[in-house]
Amino acid sequence: MIGPLLDRVLSRHDLEAPQMEQLVSSMLAGEVPEDDIERLLLALREKGEAVSELVGAARALRARCLPIESPYNDLLDTCGTGGDGAKTFNISTAAALVAAGAGAHVAKHGNRRITSLTGSADVLQCLGVNVQADRSVVEACLQRAGIGFCFAPLLHPAMAKVAAVRRRMAVPTLFNYLGPLCNPAAAPYQLLGVSRADLQRRMAESLNQLPIRRAAVVRGLDGLDEVTLAAPTELLLVDGGRIKQLTLSASDFGLSEAPLSAMAVDGPEQSAAVIFEILEGERGPARDIVVANAAVGLWLIDPSQSLQQAADRAAGAIDQGLARKVLHQLRQL
Repeated sequence: MIGPLLDRVLSRHDLEAPQMEQLVSSMLAGEVPEDDIERLLLALREKGEAVSELVGAARALRARCLPIESPYNDLLDTCGTGGDGAKTFNISTAAALVAAGAGAHVAKHGNRRITSLTGSADVLQCLGVNVQADRSVVEACLQRAGIGFCFAPLLHPAMAKVAAVRRRMAVPTLFNYLGPLCNPAAAPYQLLGVSRADLQRRMAESLNQLPIRRAAVVRGLDGLDEVTLAAPTELLLVDGGRIKQLTLSASDFGLSEAPLSAMAVDGPEQSAAVIFEILEGERGPARDIVVANAAVGLWLIDPSQSLQQAADRAAGAIDQGLARKVLHQLRQL
């Protein structure tokens, strides 16, 4: 089956969603040789993954995940694509902890580093969390701590069929973009960071064709795949079948601008140290950027509040020790 489809991609033609769903299903079933998988992923990367291809691949992966069951219908995920090369600490992971401290229920999807300096699993492990806990533990964490870490290799076991190829390629591929589209708990709210304008639009359009309630696909105009404080942030809001573009600045959150250099780390251990300091009350640009990102997540769940009000909630969760308590409970569970 892969021959004609690979030829189509190599000739820079897009695949329809059903074709891509069938193709990725075959990959995940171990029916496609690794060399062909690599050729296809490189061809898709060179051409640019179309929305139809992202949607079809996401449907294939969602059908094979081990689902996280939850009584909550307001779950938030802050999983992004990674790979912006900015070498910042794990902002979205810290934002997930703060959002949970502010009362959100967070199903944080993530993995170890593949194309980034440090992955969410790497930094959480450094913070003392057993990222390989089984599903029942993740479900208990959601209910008792307000956050559960959905470790991608554990909950998407079919991805093992393409893991070796991804490690060998060591560049972002289709599968980097599927993580944010395939939350194992089917989180209806999504804060999704990307670093490229073309990918931002495609991810927003893909989310718009998948089960989602409200999502924000964000891109800092400085290249950061998060809400940034160093430049304006472009936000594509997916809501009710429509996509609306907004431009945010630090002042929208009541915060000051700050350079990316203030967020830089050299690995997961230093990233964990920065996050721990933030949760302990350390003030400065690192705390501020976490507050801004957590605020967008909180605003997605409750759009009746302003971004400034959401930022105040996030800051309060830090100042009152609630976010620190979330991390402590997550570690204990």
